Amino acid sequence: MAAFHMEHPDVTPFGVWLPQVTILRSRRLSDAQNAVEAIRQRHCVLLQLDDADLAEAQRVIDFLAGAISALDGQVERIGDATVLFSPAGVTVSRQ
Repeated sequence: MAAFHMEHPDVTPFGVWLPQVTILRSRRLSDAQNAVEAIRQRHCVLLQLDDADLAEAQRVIDFLAGAISALDGQVERIGDATVLFSPAGVTVSRQ
């Protein structure tokens, strides 16, 4: 089981920012833009690729890995068809 915690919580005018998790199911590369937008909004994205064929799933993962790298985030494979993308400031650890 993966757990995540924040290295340095962000303080906003409305209080402390706490990470949100968005769960997305993707079948094709065009679905990946929703994940990028969620990550830009500082959500953790749990991406489920069970319904995608193997080649398309790899394209989606590669695309999002590039985006998360540019945003200084982290990628963690949770299962065969499930990947967690977290924004900068969120540390993912397995327990």
